[in-house]
Amino acid sequence: MAKVIKSDVESQTISTSYSLWQNALVGVLLGIIYWFLMTLIGYYIKSTNISGDIITIIVAILGTVVMLRLHMAQPLIIAVATGASLWGISGWTSGLVWWETVAWIVLLYGLDYVFFSWVARYARALPVLITMIFVIIVVRIASVL
Repeated sequence: MAKVIKSDVESQTISTSYSLWQNALVGVLLGIIYWFLMTLIGYYIKSTNISGDIITIIVAILGTVVMLRLHMAQPLIIAVATGASLWGISGWTSGLVWWETVAWIVLLYGLDYVFFSWVARYARALPVLITMIFVIIVVRIASVL
């Protein structure tokens, strides 16, 4: 007769240490990728807003993959929250000089990844989700004003 053995040990653990600089670097790099791809696709689509919305989704997927590779806690929640809060950033920065656009996008992506990863480090999911939804609503209201 076969014996069933259950193991409570995971093969790869999530990093329990919170690295502010690592999260900021991920956000900054994704901000640079966002700007580069938005500019590249914007030449073909001829619309900055549409290309920015497309790239927001692509950067969120890329950010999730990068955070999974770095064993960060709750990467999907962080990427979706960042994408939702920065949705339409290409419209916010339209009309600026290219280096101002890069600076704002990189700064906002870096700050969002740091903030949302700081909130997501809490172990319980419900307070994390409530806090992130509240912050996203506040940011979306502030961006309309």
